Amino acid sequence: MTEKGTTFYVLSVPGKQGVQPDPVNQDVPKSPSIKRKPYIESVDIPKSLINDIKRQIRVNFLNHLETWLEQAVDKSSSVVVAKCEELNSELDLRLHLHQPRPRRAELDIHNVRAAELVMHSERVSRHSKGIQQSLSDLRTRFNGVSQEHNKLAHKFREDIEALEIVFINATKSSRLMALQNQLGVELEKFMSVIRTSLRQFRQHLDKNLQMLRESNARFIKSFKLFSDGGNFCPQEIEEYRKSLEKMSQKIDQVEGSIMSDLEGMESKRLEQGSKVAIEFEDRFKSHMFDLVFMEKIARWLTNTQVKIKTEVADSNTQAQTITRHIQQLDRRIDACENPNPDKEQIRPEEIYESLPVIYMNIAKRAEFLHCIKDAPPRPSSGSILQGNPATAARVGFISDITPISKPGRPPTEDPSLNVIKSILKPQKDKVDPIADYSAEIMPHAAHSNVTVIAPPDSREKLKSAMSVSSGKGSTTSSIDRKVSGRRSQVAISEQGHNKRIHSATMNSVLSVIPDKMAASFHRDSLALRNQRTTRFERRFYVFGEKEEEGETEYFTGIVKKLLREALEGLLITAELYYKTKGNRAVTRPQALQDNFDSCADTVILKLQSYYKQAFEYHNECLQEFRKQLREFEELVARLPWLVLGEIESQQKQNLETERKNIENKFSELFQQLKKQQTDHQNELRPSLGHPHQQPELDKLCEKEKKRHEEYLQLVQTQLTELKASLKEQSKKFIETIARAAENQLSQYDNITVVDEVQVGRVPPRRYPTQELMRRKAAGESLEDGEEGEIIPRGKGTWPGLPNNELIVDPLERADEVEYTATVTTLKTTLGHQAVVMCREQAYEHYQNLFERTLKEIHIEKEKLLKSEERWMDSWQKSVQKVKNLY
Repeated sequence: MTEKGTTFYVLSVPGKQGVQPDPVNQDVPKSPSIKRKPYIESVDIPKSLINDIKRQIRVNFLNHLETWLEQAVDKSSSVVVAKCEELNSELDLRLHLHQPRPRRAELDIHNVRAAELVMHSERVSRHSKGIQQSLSDLRTRFNGVSQEHNKLAHKFREDIEALEIVFINATKSSRLMALQNQLGVELEKFMSVIRTSLRQFRQHLDKNLQMLRESNARFIKSFKLFSDGGNFCPQEIEEYRKSLEKMSQKIDQVEGSIMSDLEGMESKRLEQGSKVAIEFEDRFKSHMFDLVFMEKIARWLTNTQVKIKTEVADSNTQAQTITRHIQQLDRRIDACENPNPDKEQIRPEEIYESLPVIYMNIAKRAEFLHCIKDAPPRPSSGSILQGNPATAARVGFISDITPISKPGRPPTEDPSLNVIKSILKPQKDKVDPIADYSAEIMPHAAHSNVTVIAPPDSREKLKSAMSVSSGKGSTTSSIDRKVSGRRSQVAISEQGHNKRIHSATMNSVLSVIPDKMAASFHRDSLALRNQRTTRFERRFYVFGEKEEEGETEYFTGIVKKLLREALEGLLITAELYYKTKGNRAVTRPQALQDNFDSCADTVILKLQSYYKQAFEYHNECLQEFRKQLREFEELVARLPWLVLGEIESQQKQNLETERKNIENKFSELFQQLKKQQTDHQNELRPSLGHPHQQPELDKLCEKEKKRHEEYLQLVQTQLTELKASLKEQSKKFIETIARAAENQLSQYDNITVVDEVQVGRVPPRRYPTQELMRRKAAGESLEDGEEGEIIPRGKGTWPGLPNNELIVDPLERADEVEYTATVTTLKTTLGHQAVVMCREQAYEHYQNLFERTLKEIHIEKEKLLKSEERWMDSWQKSVQKVKNLY
């Protein structure tokens, strides 16, 4: 029962009411016999306590349930009342909204439909106007593209015409080839811009037309009847569809019109660009052909310079090698003459053994310069240059350039042509081809701005001269200026014969000239190839018509061969050019001659200047080589004093060493005899004078006598051995010094002396005014005479050394003096003289030492004998005194 009096029944078993009664045995006392443990008793909960707790929980739950039920009933009643009021309000609102609706429906249907009809009409109009505007924009853009293409074509023509100034002033065919390639590149670039522009316009056109068609189609599909949920009636749809179909036809018309214009536009622009390019190519063909010829001439001249400079470099290397050997020889000789720890430690014999290398380099240098006086004769410079080159002069070019013809001025009025004609006029006359070079070339130097200047002191004279002649320019030909502009460092291979020259020339020209010209050029070259090399006039062969025997073994011959090959190649190139050119005027009159003869004469003059410079360089090398020979000969003359002096010192040292060895050997024996002498002296007591001691005294005297005899024998043996050693050492000295001298005399025959070399052209020495006045007052010549020989040259006969003068016994002296072998040399040099002088001096020194040593031996012998004699006298007196005591 709850607090409010409500009774609740607990169902413990289905079908029954009430609480299940407690078990019967619940309160049965436990058996006293079972005793629990204390901790179990403290935690045990009785069953009754549990039932009371359950009962209390049920009562509390039922009390709460009754209270909650009342609250729930009150809340649900209030919710029902609120919902009813809400539904009533909503119903009243709907009734209020529907009251004006019939009137609005009546008014809105007419107005809305009228507005729809107006809107449909305006929409179709706007769509048609939009399509027409888009088509007009496309047409306008197409016209803009056409105008843009016209501007590009005009700009392309202007750019191509602007290249004309470039190729007129071009100095290299590679530049023209680049221009020609650039022409194709520019045309391709122009057409690429045109194609890109057309492609972009086509894409824009297709895109816009497609958009217009799709828009028109979508607009037509947007017309729906009222039955389909739209707001169009059938009459409206029919009218508007016809209007839009007309727009579609108009789109197709515009597309056809524009596409027809686009189809021919690309080919039209390509034709315009090709026409401009062809006109440009036609204008610069002649320029290309002339410039290729100029480059070919410049390349021949440059390659010739490079080849000559290569020989110059080889010559300089030879000279530097000899100079280096001479300086090293000087240092080594100085190190032997003035020894010092800081200097190279070397023996004179090692220096002497290093000479063959220098001999070889000097001989190679002499062969390269071809300067030995008794060498086989070679063609003189007169046969090459049509005259002997002027002494100590070379051809150079002044920095002032003769003004060339200006654009618009006739080429015949060019002042350089008059200069060239004045230079070449004597060559065109039929004169002796072997006329003097100075008489034919040098007089015209004053008219052609060619000046004669003194050769430089440096070894790079030829290089600097060629640089001057090629770099500063000459009024005789602007081809020379082209040579200085290129400065190519790559030397071409030498053409062995004319066919190779023809082939190289033809291929190099055909590679750059236009096809039409190449065909004619090839036919002409084939015709020229079948001709003989003598097709040119004899006056053109200033360097000979063919190679001479041994020409490639010396410098001037090599240069001559190089110039002859260069001249052959240049003449062939010029002949092919002028024959192919025909009668047309040259495009560069300031740089090219009008005909083959003028060009050939100018080229010959240029190559002759090269040869003259090489000839002057050869003369300078010759003077330097002579100076090196003088230095080397003087150094070699110092070497025998070292070599033979070392041999002399060694032999003297051997003599002294042998003498000391012998003296040391006998010194020990003398010491033993000296000890016996002392012992005998100590044994000679006064008691030995008694008559009974006579046998002992006699025995002691006998020992002393025997010692005395041994002493005398030892002195004589020492004297004999010293004399034999002295004699043997003197013989070895003579053999050694004579053999060394003979070897050096024969070795120095390999020396190339300065008097065997050609003098060359030595510039006159300048003396001060006082010296010239003194010479004039003394009646002497004001000019130096020819350089004479340093010493008498020719074969030399060098007698040997006395072989029987160094004797130890006067009885051995022979009636006649015998000498070692006499040496005959092919030449006489300072080295030969030095060898003989040094040998004689060494022999004289050794002879003095020999005599002094022999004298010292005899003095030592006398000293020993006198010492022994004094001792014997003292011994006899002592023995007699002992005897006199008794």
